[in-house]
Amino acid sequence: MKNIRSILFCAVILFLTPNFTIAKEIIPASKGVYASSFAIIVDTKTLSQVRDELIAYKNCLNDEGLGAFIVADDWATPEQVKGEIVANYKKRPILEGVVFVGDIPVVRVHNAQHMTSAFKMDEVKFPKEESAVPTDRFYDDLHLKFNFVEKDNTNPLHFYYRLSEDSPQNLQSDIYSARMTPPSDYGVDRYELLKRYLKKVVIAHKEQNVFDKLIVFNGNGYNSDCLTAWNNEQFVMKEHFPLAFKTSEGNGFYNFRQDPFMKFKLYDKIQELNTDLFIFHEHGAFDTQYITGEYPSASSTDDVSFFDAINDPTKKLGHLSNLSSSIRNQYRRYKGEKAENFKKTAIEKYKLTQDFFDQKRLDSTKLSDSKIVNEINIYLNDLKDKNMQSRVTIFDACYNGSFHRPGYIAGYHVFGNGNTVVAQGNTVNVLQDKWTIELIGILNEGARVGFWQKETQFLESHLIGDPTFKFTSANSKKLNYDLAVSANSKSIWEGYLKSNNPNFKAIALKMMGKIDGNTNSASMLNIYKTSEFYGVRMEALKRLIDNKDANMVTALNLAINDPYELIRRNAARYAGYSGDESLVKGLVSTVLFSDESQRVQYAAASSLRMFPSEVVINEFKKQGADTNLINNFSSDYNDQQSSLEAMNDKKEKVDGRLSIIRSYRNYNVHAHAQHLLAIVADQSDNIELRIAAAEALGWFDRSIKRTEIVTKLKQLQSNTSQDKRLLSEIQQTITRLLNK
Repeated sequence: MKNIRSILFCAVILFLTPNFTIAKEIIPASKGVYASSFAIIVDTKTLSQVRDELIAYKNCLNDEGLGAFIVADDWATPEQVKGEIVANYKKRPILEGVVFVGDIPVVRVHNAQHMTSAFKMDEVKFPKEESAVPTDRFYDDLHLKFNFVEKDNTNPLHFYYRLSEDSPQNLQSDIYSARMTPPSDYGVDRYELLKRYLKKVVIAHKEQNVFDKLIVFNGNGYNSDCLTAWNNEQFVMKEHFPLAFKTSEGNGFYNFRQDPFMKFKLYDKIQELNTDLFIFHEHGAFDTQYITGEYPSASSTDDVSFFDAINDPTKKLGHLSNLSSSIRNQYRRYKGEKAENFKKTAIEKYKLTQDFFDQKRLDSTKLSDSKIVNEINIYLNDLKDKNMQSRVTIFDACYNGSFHRPGYIAGYHVFGNGNTVVAQGNTVNVLQDKWTIELIGILNEGARVGFWQKETQFLESHLIGDPTFKFTSANSKKLNYDLAVSANSKSIWEGYLKSNNPNFKAIALKMMGKIDGNTNSASMLNIYKTSEFYGVRMEALKRLIDNKDANMVTALNLAINDPYELIRRNAARYAGYSGDESLVKGLVSTVLFSDESQRVQYAAASSLRMFPSEVVINEFKKQGADTNLINNFSSDYNDQQSSLEAMNDKKEKVDGRLSIIRSYRNYNVHAHAQHLLAIVADQSDNIELRIAAAEALGWFDRSIKRTEIVTKLKQLQSNTSQDKRLLSEIQQTITRLLNK
């Protein structure tokens, strides 16, 4: 009797203990034969609130032939979640993807910025909340290794990790993943939002919906506001989605220049019925879509009426009023000398009068100016009463996919009113030159959105919503089967490559690149040379860039003159990272004669600064450059030399030298690699600088100096008595340079 009472007493204590967790619950797939499986991972409380809706979602996927099942638990750590994923990945049928529903631990990662498209924040100086990248690659890329750092003090669902130096250093996710995380600041109970959303998803899955309508928008300041880039995207989208170009209603390409208050036109567009895909190319924050910009375009500044209007607040001419407000708002931010300098510049540029900056006018217009600021961008509150219609939305923007925050742009689109089922967004800043629409055409062929994301993702990119959504296509069943089950079958993808369908050719190139590595380099070069399709040539070029061999240089020399702006832009960009001097001629020609392609010119000018100054200056002279341009580049090279001397001077402040070392992550000045190696080898130098130099060399992964760097670092690595952190950084850099 005493033992029984003791057992009962212990049971009561366990039940009342806050850390006591309810046993894991599994709701299996319906009986049937499935080629692949899909895990719906949910926390116990969320399941209790939306059980019927989540089971209906699972059953809907089962009916489609996908072996979806639900796993619910009180997930205490990321390792617990990952353990569940790994266990199911080892089973059959093969696990193709996972969705995280509700309160699932969020992993935030340091030491992996090379896996982002652009993020390079100082992880020492900045708080971990800002410098660590929220990412689900912890869960879906099973070959990566992470070291636990700490649990967040204020948010029990957030956990900090470092990518291990002995981990593989490239992303290659084994499964696709997504988050169903409703905003908690929406003003509606988040479980109600999730219920409503899951019902919408089930309806979407039961529709017959062929892809035949897309809308694309370019915001202010994106891709240097280049109209060639904006225009060229229409050509490649026609390759990907031919049915959307059968009628004028099937496609729309919009630009911030079309209206000074473009956000209001976009409200109409995001609510347009039957839209399949909406792409926002823009700048962004977690709570903002930057649409028009601070200084919207105005009529010609040679028109006298322009100057009369901008100086007279009683004349409300739309864009002029907006421009005036922007100038005043900018001026209000400054004090003292900065304010005077801004005023002087504005008066000269816009032919303003001194009265424009009169304090009484500034005071009287302050309220109206603040209202205009709110009318040029889209904010979270703007979206609450909108009915977003696009089934799939892509946010090619910084921070719009910040699912770790209470409210975020992608969450408002997906879980708000309307019919949006899934969105792609980023948790940190993102590179403008990223190929946002790589492989997007497989959606036209009925591939699940998750498969597209899996093949194009970075550390920061995520799907919000349902990753299993697909459009109706006769190709859907076979394509999804092959992406899940036959991913490593060379013969399967060789069959796709023989197709006349550019979407099949592009995905075949990607899959065969993973199977063969650089052994198919010659074949990729031939495809680049001969293909009529924009997207196929770009995919072949990307595979060659990843191969990093002589064929890459050949392709880059050809691609700098490709008719597709994005190919030219990438050729200009990666030419600098290569450092092969044969590429200088094309880059100089681009800087001199490609004024219609601003972003390509920008990339070319940036890349030229990675080459030896005498080679570049001589080529400018050969091609007839004017003296001012040559002097500008000469000045840049002089600054570069001064920075090099400061970096090598041990009498300089450590912080200053450190900043210069880190600059080589963006600008791989190939001739300076030997100086970075010398710092790594110098045992008398500051250890933090030596570690930083070893890390910076990891960004020379496509450099003509790559083999030389690896050889030297391996020699240094053989001295095992050195600082362990330095040895770890050297190993990480070697792994990166060897593309492992």
